[in-house]
Amino acid sequence: MLIYLVRHGEAVAEEVDPARPLTEKGRAEVEATAHELKAEGARIDEIWHSTKLRAKQTAEIIARVLNVSKVIEKDGLKPNDPVAPIVKLIRQSGKTILIAGHLPFLPKLVQLLKPDLGKIELKTGGVVRVSF
Repeated sequence: MLIYLVRHGEAVAEEVDPARPLTEKGRAEVEATAHELKAEGARIDEIWHSTKLRAKQTAEIIARVLNVSKVIEKDGLKPNDPVAPIVKLIRQSGKTILIAGHLPFLPKLVQLLKPDLGKIELKTGGVVRVSF
């Protein structure tokens, strides 16, 4: 199985807007990542994102560029949520999934799926591909 994990793009500070939408830089980061995935021929069945606006906007940009019609808001993908329940859902799906999410959730997810990779670093708008 293959999954893609994308950290949301740069978001505005909470003091500026508590909803924390993507900044223009954040949108550009995600757009660049989406085009990189497209150039590599990534085929995504579903995009999952957390309930946070910045993750939703990240998912929508990627879906548009990659022409993915199934974009799903999922509980359990917030920054400090436990990763084990999501691993179970990923394994049950049998699909190629892209998760638009957050730190520290995404690195913890990688550690559970592929412990041999060690701790990963993800910049805003960054992507990691995990085959397991």
